[in-house]
Parts: sequence; C-alpha cells; structure tokens
Amino acid sequence: MASSASDNTKHPDETTTSEPEAPETAPIKHSIFRSVPFQIAVASGVSFTAPGMWDALGGLGAGGAAEPYAVSAANALVYGLFAIVCVAAGAINNRIGLRYGLALGAVGYPLYGAGLYTNNVGATTWFLLFGSALCGISAGFFWAAEAAIIIGYPSPGDRAFYLAVWQSAKAAGPIVGGAINLGLNANRSTAGAVGSATYLVFISIMCLGLPIALCLSPANRVWRRDGTRVVVRKAATWGAEFRAVARLLASRRVLLLLPAFFISYFYNGFVSTWLTTYFTVRARAFSSFLTNFAGVASSFLVAALLDRQSVHIRTRGRIVFSAVVAVLVGTWIWASVLQKRYYDVAAAEGAAPVFDWFRGGFGAAYALVFFWTFAGQAFQQFLYWLVGQYATDLSSLSHHTGILRGVEALGQTVAWAMQSEGNANHFVSIGLNFGITVLCVPFTWIVLSELEHSHEIKVTETQEIESDVENAKQQQKQGGVVVPAV
Repeated sequence: MASSASDNTKHPDETTTSEPEAPETAPIKHSIFRSVPFQIAVASGVSFTAPGMWDALGGLGAGGAAEPYAVSAANALVYGLFAIVCVAAGAINNRIGLRYGLALGAVGYPLYGAGLYTNNVGATTWFLLFGSALCGISAGFFWAAEAAIIIGYPSPGDRAFYLAVWQSAKAAGPIVGGAINLGLNANRSTAGAVGSATYLVFISIMCLGLPIALCLSPANRVWRRDGTRVVVRKAATWGAEFRAVARLLASRRVLLLLPAFFISYFYNGFVSTWLTTYFTVRARAFSSFLTNFAGVASSFLVAALLDRQSVHIRTRGRIVFSAVVAVLVGTWIWASVLQKRYYDVAAAEGAAPVFDWFRGGFGAAYALVFFWTFAGQAFQQFLYWLVGQYATDLSSLSHHTGILRGVEALGQTVAWAMQSEGNANHFVSIGLNFGITVLCVPFTWIVLSELEHSHEIKVTETQEIESDVENAKQQQKQGGVVVPAV
C-alpha cells in the first residue's frame, strides 16, 4: 500500500507536460423561440395579416369595387414597383437582416387597404394609387424576405411541408376575410361594390403584421431538428451583394426558369376581372371564402410528394410539374369555351350574364376560379422548392427568391395592366396564359433534368462546436483571445 501511495505522489521537482485545455463551447440552447416551427409561425402570422388580407380583398373581385378598372390599374402599379424592388431586396435583406426586411414589408399593406376604402366611399383615386405605390415598394421587401425564411430556415427535407404550412396561413387570410365579407354581404344578390365596413375590418388586421414580424429570430440563432445549421454568407460590401444578384440573374439556370416565374401568378389579374364581370357580390364573397381551400389542399398534396425522400428528387419534381401544367392547360381550354359562350350571350341580350351563388351557370363559371387557385398555388410552391434545391446557403436563397418574386411580379404587372382597360378582350388574357404556360414547359424540364440533389452546404451543430474548440486551442497556443466561431 505504501508503495502504491508513493508511486502516485508527485514531487515538486517533477514537471508534467500536457496540452492546455481549451475552454468548452457550450452547445446551442434549444429555445422554442429559436426553433424552425416558431420562425415559420411568425412568418405565417405576417403572411396571414398582410398579403393574406390583401388576397382577401382581391378575392372580392377588383378589391370589392363595382368596376374593376381603377383597381386593376392600382394593382398594376403595385406589381410594377414590387417587381423592381424585389430583385434588389434580396441583396438588401442580406445586409439588414431578414427580420427587418420582413418588418419593412409589412408596413405598406394597411395603406393599400386604406386606399381601397377611400376609393370605395368617395372614389378617391389619388390615394388609392398612393397606397398602391407604397404597398408595391413594401411588398418587394416582404416577399424577398418571406420566401427566404420559409425555404431557408427549414432543412431541405422539410421544406415542402413548411411551404404548405405557410401557403395555408396565407390562404387563411382570404378564408377568414371571406367569412367576414360573406357575413357582411350575404344579402346582396346583385353586382356592385361591397360594403365599406368590410375594408375597416381588413385594415385593422393588416396593422398587426409589423409587430409580429419583429418576433423573428436571426438566422444564425435558429436550430433545426436534424442538427444542421442555417448557413449565412453575407457579402463583404453592398456592391458585392448586388453583383451577386446580377450574376445569378444572368446565369443559364435562372434564364431557363424566367418563363415559369413570369407566368406563375399571371392568372390572378384575369381571375379578378372574371369574378367582377360574371358574379354577384355575395357570389364573389362566397368565392373569396371557399376558393382558398383549393390552395391549401394542393399545397399539402404537393408537399407530401416533394418531401418524400424515398423517391428521387428529380422524379418528385417532374411528377408535380407535369400535374400542375396539365391542370392549368385544362382550365384555360375550358375558359375559352365559357368565354365564347358568355360573349354570345352578351351579344344576344345586350349584357353579360351575372351569376348568383348556386344558380344556373354558377358551377361551371366558379369551377374555373377554384382550379386556377388549386393549380396556381401548387405551381408557386413547386417553384419555391425548386430554387431552394439549387441555393447553397441563406444568402444565395435570398437572391434566388428575390428574382423569382420580382419576375413573377413583372408578370402580374402586365396581367393587371391588361385588365385595367374597360374594353379588354378576355381571349387575349386567356391566350397569353395558355401560351406562356406551354412555353415554360421545355425550359423548366431542362432545369429539372439537371437536378440530382440539394445543393445546400450542410453545417451541423457538432461541426460548429468542434470548430470552436479547435479555434480555442489554436488561440491558446498563440496566447490569443478565444473567439468562438459564429
């Protein structure tokens, strides 16, 4: 025993050489408020209050006005500014942070609603255009930030599901708004403008978007359930950010996808005119309530396939894209048949037919609106998913989504400008929607054919901790200060 004690006793003259221990880096605290579901809830909340209520007003047909032309011109202004700002906003949001980009994006929507209100009660066109201009600028920041959050915060294998959740929250705005509108206008069986009280309710809800947006967490503090991190690579200067966007816009892959981006929401302007021209106020209110369930259903159907990891990523994309195109092409063929019928009625009777809910002709006319929304939401979700697979990190994704939404807004600018003409031939809108949808097929198919896997750079929490420890060791050896990696 004495020998053992002696063996274990260290004498003062003995020196022991050992590697200095680096301080341990504490693992990331997994607060629920930093989780992906909470961030999606925040983004979805803003989507419900701002663009959701905007869509609810659009679901009334021409923003609830009796005549669609002034509102169509205002919407063309919204999307024109939106298109310009959104492409640049992808770079700007990278510099200021997605939280502030989202907050900036929420402030313009109540002003748009206020413009519709004043136009409804007093035909104040100037304020409608002023509110539309501010909304267009604001929306550019909103959609560039929102899309980057919804696609970039979740892991690649969960993106389609969270896209469906977000689309559902966005659709919930028109659903709730439609229920409010239906309750306020259910007894109005004629064509015309909706009641002014409808706008006041919508504007109040729109004002909630800004405080909700400020609850978003910075990307580098968000944790995912699979242990990977959201990679953010901010360019060194503002100029570098804008040059990165320009290079991406000129890249072969994005150029091939431009027709799909352009046409993805092009149908929206024509739907508004279709509703205003051929439906009574309460039929439009019914449509604004029910139609968005079509978008919710298609979003989750698409998500179920796009997130199915047992099927090759390219095959998943091809199946969804083919199904979406088939439905869209079918709706535009059917629209041309109905439009010919309605023009014949107008020529014979001196007025276009107007359908009240659940009465003769309503089902055939409304089915188009339902399936336009069903396929349109699925198409947009597919495009978000597709650009998300090619983005390498959140900054790259912000550039991608800014371009996607900007070009999409350019398409809507053209679509709404066409509807602003009182004597516009509806066959022109139908033909353009059909033609550009068919045109985008071969180009999008090429991009899909080259998709082998997600291009996102993967960094796990474990790798970050190991990097921090290695950095600490190096700093201690050099006698420096330990600075954990971010």
